[in-house]
Amino acid sequence: MPCRAVDERTGELLFFNYQTTAPYLHYGVVSSQRELVHYVPIELPGARLPHDMAFTPNYSVLNDCPLFWDADLIERGVYATRYHRDMPMRIGIIPRYGASSDIKWFECRPTFVLHWINAWEEGDEVVVDGYFEDDPSPRVASDATIEAKMFRFLDLHSMKSRPYRWRFNLKSGAVNEGYLSETITEFGMIDQQRAGLPYRYVYSVVPTKGMFTFDGLIKHDVQTGREEVLMFGDGVFGSETVVARKPDAVDEDDAWLITFTSDLLNDTSHCGVYDAKAFGGGPVARIELPERISSGTHACWAAA
Repeated sequence: MPCRAVDERTGELLFFNYQTTAPYLHYGVVSSQRELVHYVPIELPGARLPHDMAFTPNYSVLNDCPLFWDADLIERGVYATRYHRDMPMRIGIIPRYGASSDIKWFECRPTFVLHWINAWEEGDEVVVDGYFEDDPSPRVASDATIEAKMFRFLDLHSMKSRPYRWRFNLKSGAVNEGYLSETITEFGMIDQQRAGLPYRYVYSVVPTKGMFTFDGLIKHDVQTGREEVLMFGDGVFGSETVVARKPDAVDEDDAWLITFTSDLLNDTSHCGVYDAKAFGGGPVARIELPERISSGTHACWAAA
């Protein structure tokens, strides 16, 4: 299921959906009154598998990554993905209420972006941060188990997922791109009041090597490059953390980080609350859940 985006300043929900027949992609906007107020087809060369999107106050950011279903197999009812290493990734930038013909496409280095971090506008540019995968379809030995073959698509270390920045010039069509960090990570969360605007901090996960579990959290300062790491401990795995802004917040990291953890050694789960500013100090609150839950991925915060 693809991710959607919510602009907390307007209350609008921005979304896309895709299918195996033309038109292969649609983009839409739902108002704060829960009404579908905009819905347009987006022309693509074939069936694609986009997972996430980003937005700014004026634009929405869509993508056409070169990891998608094999068209010949689809005709036989088989849905298997293939990574086309010789194809560029394309980014489509469309005005929030733009027509299909208003979208501008940009070509970038080949990759698959599972999740974006944030996007914003700077002059003629739209700047987009996300996670670049060096190898979206890592190979494994032919004698590997079926489990190993499955996990090669889930192991962020094998895919070499790292924070990355793209700059798209809407006037000249130029693209500038590069890494923000060499750290393997994904599933970044920010203060949602900064979504669509320039920001400073993103809180990502520390992935387990060879598995699809998370050993800890990373606080990354995208302005200075400084990183702080918080580990959950042996046998403890967490989920994507939500960022809950403090009522009296002044700085961007005046916030609480809230995540669920599962302790496999003690068969327990907890809700952990961390001070984003004192990131390495351990939890300020730890609430045991009545039952152990599975290690999760996505999370969201709904303010009262």
